[in-house]
Amino acid sequence: MNGLRRWLRASIRRRLLWLAFAPLVLLALALAGLTAYWTSTYNDRQLYMKVRADLAVASRVLDSLSQQQQARLEELARSHALASSLQGDGTQSLDALLDETQRAMQLDWLRVVSPDMLDGDPQLQRRLQPPDDGSGISGLDVLSASRLETLAPGLAERARLPLRETPQAVPSERRHETRGMVLRTLTPLRDAQGHLRLLLDGGRLLNGDAGPVDEIRDLVYGPGTLPEGTTGSVTLFLDDVRIATNVRLANGERALGTRVSQPVSEQVLARGERFIDNAFVVSGWYVAAYAPLASLTGQRIGMIYAGFPLTPYQRLYRETLLQIGGVLAVIMLISGLMVIRGVDTLASPVRRMHRVIHGIREGRQLRIGHLDSQDELAELAQEFDAMLDRLDEHQHALERAAQTLERRVQSRTHSLTEKTRALEEHVALLKQARASLMTQEKLAALGELTAGIAHEINNPAAVILGHVELIADTLGPDVAPVRDEVDTIIAQVERIRALIDNLLQYSRAGGGQEPAFRAEDINAIAADTEVLVRHALDKHGHRLVSALHATRPVECHRGQLQQVLINLLLNAAQASTAPVTIHLVTRDSVREVPGRGDLDGVEIRVADPGPGMSKAVRQRIFDPFFTTREAGSGLGLAISAGIVRRSGGDIGVASRPGRGTIFHVWLPCRAAPSGAEEATTRKLLDSLSDATAPSSRGS
Repeated sequence: MNGLRRWLRASIRRRLLWLAFAPLVLLALALAGLTAYWTSTYNDRQLYMKVRADLAVASRVLDSLSQQQQARLEELARSHALASSLQGDGTQSLDALLDETQRAMQLDWLRVVSPDMLDGDPQLQRRLQPPDDGSGISGLDVLSASRLETLAPGLAERARLPLRETPQAVPSERRHETRGMVLRTLTPLRDAQGHLRLLLDGGRLLNGDAGPVDEIRDLVYGPGTLPEGTTGSVTLFLDDVRIATNVRLANGERALGTRVSQPVSEQVLARGERFIDNAFVVSGWYVAAYAPLASLTGQRIGMIYAGFPLTPYQRLYRETLLQIGGVLAVIMLISGLMVIRGVDTLASPVRRMHRVIHGIREGRQLRIGHLDSQDELAELAQEFDAMLDRLDEHQHALERAAQTLERRVQSRTHSLTEKTRALEEHVALLKQARASLMTQEKLAALGELTAGIAHEINNPAAVILGHVELIADTLGPDVAPVRDEVDTIIAQVERIRALIDNLLQYSRAGGGQEPAFRAEDINAIAADTEVLVRHALDKHGHRLVSALHATRPVECHRGQLQQVLINLLLNAAQASTAPVTIHLVTRDSVREVPGRGDLDGVEIRVADPGPGMSKAVRQRIFDPFFTTREAGSGLGLAISAGIVRRSGGDIGVASRPGRGTIFHVWLPCRAAPSGAEEATTRKLLDSLSDATAPSSRGS
């Protein structure tokens, strides 16, 4: 739902279409729904009214058949021919008269019996008590197979019907219906005093008799009463079994022996109520009406049915809905086209305004222009174009004013920009000078301290070394038991002297005379260094791979640079306990140096695949006396950094734990010795003097 709202709000045309189409669609749905409901309700009401009337007509026709049979037998009972035949003096015997009348009335039996023959049915005897008019009784009755056989030979066999499996019927284990439903008339023959002497008993077996139901059907469902191709049907039931019907099976036979559906049986037979509704009849749905049938004694013995198939009316109902739907669809289509055209007419100026606004945002000069309509939107478009023209004029005026102001600002701030740039250069020079001064002070202090310590330690160390050698010479062969201790003392004294020499070399920048720089071949120095460290590398099983590609000569001190390379290679060898491959690479390089611009130089790389270093170790690796080895002094890299930087170069390291380490040494082709710091200081003082001179003169 939120997505639909966003989609509608994105376009005024969509919103107008939604506002126009939503009522049309709702109205169409409401009309379709009401039409379907009214049509269904009206059709059902009409169909149920018709089938109820059909059932009433069928019941009256069945009653009229019974009354006609009773009237004709009463006429026979009052005839002189019957009286003469009973007395034996007529021209025709009683049997001949009865046979002729039976054939004429299409009866299955006609007989004259004594009232004693009805002793088995006291209810019939009570009904035959002398009424005021002296008439008999007529109606439906159910007779067993044995009674049927006593009435007429073969009548029981005619009444026997095999039961068929019927969908939706009440389950039953019966396989045959042997009873018979008869249309029976009992007419009394009385003497002169009114006493009942004899009974005229006649009847017609309805089991399998198509005459009555076809006669009723032809009367109820005559031509024009149902849709073309549709035939109504009438059925007589003995309990729930069809004994006379014109409902057909799929093979065209009459559906004799089939049974009524369970809902009808429960309502009509069990509760004695009429059933007026759609019902499943044999193999399809019918508009059906059922009514219970009672016997001569008032007992419920079966049903009468009248109905017609539901399918034609359902088809007619669907066709009606399709026709109404088609009409509504045509109306909706015409209405939709009118709505779309109207909405497009209304939304067209708005869309043009929208395109103009987007074009102006993109920097294009657009206008809405003349609209064909003369409504409020046309007036709004004219005012919108006029507003855009005024905005363009204001924009041009602002641009001209801005250009004038910019020229004034540029002219007034040009001198300020120059002064700011000069001040930035002064600040940078000041920082360089400050760093150089701090370094010089540290080195000077360290040099003085180192010199004092070296003087105080070297003399005792020389005495200790001389005496130990004297003891060893004096003892001669007897020194063997303590040879290891004597060698340890000599080694430790030598280590003390080497440490003092390293301290003196590190603090050399604080004072003393620097060796002269000469143009050297870096590749040659690297090759000589490889020879010097070969033994140490082989001792640990390491392999050195050189890639010497530098072509530029570099001003440096050969011995000191060789010391730097030795230190880096030995550190790489000592970093890995397992044999590894160490790479030594030289190549030409260009680097930007603050205050000197881009300088040509040479880059030296020493790379090892060792354990690498953490960030904290990398930040302190060039600090004096910082070491990660137990026997290290922490001065090797600090001395190397001092040597490189005193020639104007730079040294750095790239390393990650587990990824190895790479040391970078960059040396300029033209060295910048320590005097460069003094030149930087002088340049700073000169620039400050130049910067303050105008103001002093101005003051």
